[in-house]
Amino acid sequence: MIHRRAARDFSDSQLSMASAVVALDPAEIARVRSELRSRGFAVVRGLLPAATIERAKAHLEKAVGRHLEQAAPAAPAPATLPLARRLAAAYAGREADAPCSWVPQVRGSFVFQGLLFRDASLCALVEALTGGRAAAVASRFNCRAKLRDAPGASFPWHQDHAFFRMQYILKKEEPKRLLAAWAPLVAVGAHNGGVELLPGSHAAGFVRHGRAGGFLAAAAPPAARGVVPDLEPGDVLLFTDLTLHCSGPNTTDEARWSADWAYELEDGDDVCPPLEGGGGGADADADRATPAEAARMRMRLWWRRRLWWRRRAWAIFLATTAAAVLAAALAR
Repeated sequence: MIHRRAARDFSDSQLSMASAVVALDPAEIARVRSELRSRGFAVVRGLLPAATIERAKAHLEKAVGRHLEQAAPAAPAPATLPLARRLAAAYAGREADAPCSWVPQVRGSFVFQGLLFRDASLCALVEALTGGRAAAVASRFNCRAKLRDAPGASFPWHQDHAFFRMQYILKKEEPKRLLAAWAPLVAVGAHNGGVELLPGSHAAGFVRHGRAGGFLAAAAPPAARGVVPDLEPGDVLLFTDLTLHCSGPNTTDEARWSADWAYELEDGDDVCPPLEGGGGGADADADRATPAEAARMRMRLWWRRRLWWRRRAWAIFLATTAAAVLAAALAR
């Protein structure tokens, strides 16, 4: 799942830095298009500049430092540790307490929003895949840190369209079609919870999903094993919103850092598989929410927001009371 939040606006000069025209190898474009159509995903090696990856890691290192100053973890985590080690060291033995999503820390970051998500080479590739239409970065993204066996950091088999569809329905908008981009900030593979994809699964169309342990999951998960690409920083994994994928646990002592975002597609694009599937075996009505389903999703969201505000009000009350008690004690 990828988080849905609007990025802040950047100046034209900033965006132009990330949107310069880049010449791409026609053979590489053809390969990516062919694999997206046949397999539902494609890996583009070394597409992102090393300087961008290093700036993104430096941004996260500062964010981790600020977080650890406030969280005051029990285990020592000196600033000299690399990004992949510091968070893991701080939360050793209590990985469940560590934050998995770092969306707030990258929401206003030009490194992520301007350079990474709008990388010139990547946007030029997406433009070529969509018939020359300018790449439009969707308003949903995430930055994740997956620690060893951390619950809630692994996802069951699902299609991203299930998450996209729910969010658009909650906003009373027509669901958009998207092309996902997934980029590791450290070396990633099956050993540390890389993305597992089922080749060709997008051709079946959109399938029904249900709740599984707090996640949206395919109602009928595949019996076959998928493919877990080995990725290095600078590589980009592209996959359609109908490609079945999941992620397993991280079995290492280092954090698996990654960023994921998406680009808007249109139904007529070569790399946008039909929702009803090519073979007619999928549920053609699966993308339509019944009034009762939409109402349940809105009610669930309302209760979550209400609970969040209650918790926040209670935290403010406790902090205010503690401050008053402390002030009274110091005044004596």
